Amino acid sequence: MTNKTQTENLTPAEKANVLLEALPYIQKFAGKIVVIKYGGSSIEPDSGEIDPVILDIIWLKQVGLYPVVVHGGGKAITRLLDRLGHQAQFVDGLRVTDETTLEVVEMVLGGLVNQQLVAAFNAGGCKAVGLTGVDGGLLTAEQLTHEKGDLGRVGVVQAVQTEPIQALLQNGFLPVIAPLGSDEQGARYNINADSAAGAIAAALGAEKLILLTDVPGILKAGQLINQVTPEEVDALLADGTIQGGMVPKVEACLAALHGGAAQVHILNGKEPHALLLEIFTERGVGTLVHR
Repeated sequence: MTNKTQTENLTPAEKANVLLEALPYIQKFAGKIVVIKYGGSSIEPDSGEIDPVILDIIWLKQVGLYPVVVHGGGKAITRLLDRLGHQAQFVDGLRVTDETTLEVVEMVLGGLVNQQLVAAFNAGGCKAVGLTGVDGGLLTAEQLTHEKGDLGRVGVVQAVQTEPIQALLQNGFLPVIAPLGSDEQGARYNINADSAAGAIAAALGAEKLILLTDVPGILKAGQLINQVTPEEVDALLADGTIQGGMVPKVEACLAALHGGAAQVHILNGKEPHALLLEIFTERGVGTLVHR
């Protein structure tokens, strides 16, 4: 699962130490639920190799953790909208979702990206099942009210039905969830993947919520903040240090912590095996948000 060039120069003792460093963390987190928000594609388009994130998640499952994947797909959505001549618009990191955009979101998230991920996990020997937040009433949502105006069919999670997820976990499957939801009247909504992951982590009482993004974590003056409390996050939001697409991420962090998740991590999913380094090493590689 790890590229040989990364380990072939290590001595046998050094290789053993790598495994031994992970042991106490494996013992600590075995049997615990970890919700992972994943925004990348499952297969590198040119190389055909499985994304290291996929391998990391399979590894988590193999050593006894219970990963739950909530995925995005923003770039694929924007590409299809561009092909249709429909301009994408964002407000504070949230996609403005008119009826046309909603149809594209449902096709891309509930179809293309979800099935790509499921196929990649299955190819790696991990039994995965894809579903959306509409399936089984998993995510009950209502239209989001935003201070900057109407964002269309953007939803905010009101309730999480955990039974479908628990049933999959108990039967050895990896849930792969697209962040769509519906209200009691059947109206469907596009839900920000970070927010959906936060709500799911809170409802499951997850040990960890991990948000994979394209930056190292929360930055202040260009420097990574390794650890931060909810109160410190509030201050960073108030002074404008946290802005743009990071806003819904940290809001998801706070919601997950307040709802019952033990810890939240934000890290760069583009860094090879960042997920394993964050969970199974002492220092980690991203930002830890904790009470």
